[in-house]
Amino acid sequence: MEKPWKPADFGELGLRHEVNVFVFRVTATGLEYLLLQPPPRQEEVWRPVVHPVQLDEDLWEAAVRGVRAETGIDRPFDLVGVGPAPVLDIGDLRLVGWPFGFQVRDPLCPVRDRGRLAGYSWQRFEDALRVMPIAIHRQNLLQVHWRLLDHAA
Repeated sequence: MEKPWKPADFGELGLRHEVNVFVFRVTATGLEYLLLQPPPRQEEVWRPVVHPVQLDEDLWEAAVRGVRAETGIDRPFDLVGVGPAPVLDIGDLRLVGWPFGFQVRDPLCPVRDRGRLAGYSWQRFEDALRVMPIAIHRQNLLQVHWRLLDHAA
């Protein structure tokens, strides 16, 4: 029997939808974003929470589920959807990354990664933008950050 296709996988059409969730906190010095470092540590890849969207799943639910799975943080003080998702083509594969901002209520909120991450770090906007090597993540951070600044104004 053939294994069924899972919507979160690339599948035959080469299309994958995922949420790029920027967990953020408000401090005395401004906004800080939580960046995650997947193993192995030697690669120095920093990224937001990246989680696949299931076929029958709401994007907002996928964002909360992704943050819970990767960080142990399960209740946003505020969840901000940004809008259009940038598309990244990698050969025959098409990746659609939906940007979200996930505000934690407590700036000292603990991250419980359950040993799945090589590291994590809270970064100011400029530093977060500089250390993320993947263009779609930088583009989504820009969208989230400008949306948050627009909300604050």
